[in-house]
Amino acid sequence: ITPRQICDKYNKLHEEIYKWFNISFDKFGRTTTEEQTEIAQDIFWSLHKEGCTMQDSVDQLYCTHCSRFLADRFVEGECPLCGYEDARGDQCDACGKLINASELILPRCKLCARCPEVRTSNHLFLDLPKLEGRLTNWLEESSEKWSNNARVI
Repeated sequence: ITPRQICDKYNKLHEEIYKWFNISFDKFGRTTTEEQTEIAQDIFWSLHKEGCTMQDSVDQLYCTHCSRFLADRFVEGECPLCGYEDARGDQCDACGKLINASELILPRCKLCARCPEVRTSNHLFLDLPKLEGRLTNWLEESSEKWSNNARVI
């Protein structure tokens, strides 16, 4: 089964559940559509051109056998806080603490079980301090009709 087939299955399931609960959307879309790609790229390039992005270096785990940087979900190892041997790359299910994958003791790639190495890679980030005022205004304006739970969460 391919990742696309899994996404197709759950997209259909979610759509059926929303209909059953009588939940509607202006548009119930998917990230795999050409339209969604254009929207996401338009948002990114608009923010980038306005100087609202910044570049920074991040240490990440890299599996030389798989020839790829590993997302948190593809790393397991020993929790540096409690010693649990099967902690994930984002949190430890034994002690509940959030951790960074590069902090794991004896990390291993979930794809091939080999030990990855730490490598530095460059990433683009939203410059949130530059956007804070606009985001605060947007939240204040758009949240007027939200429930109290939605506002406080």
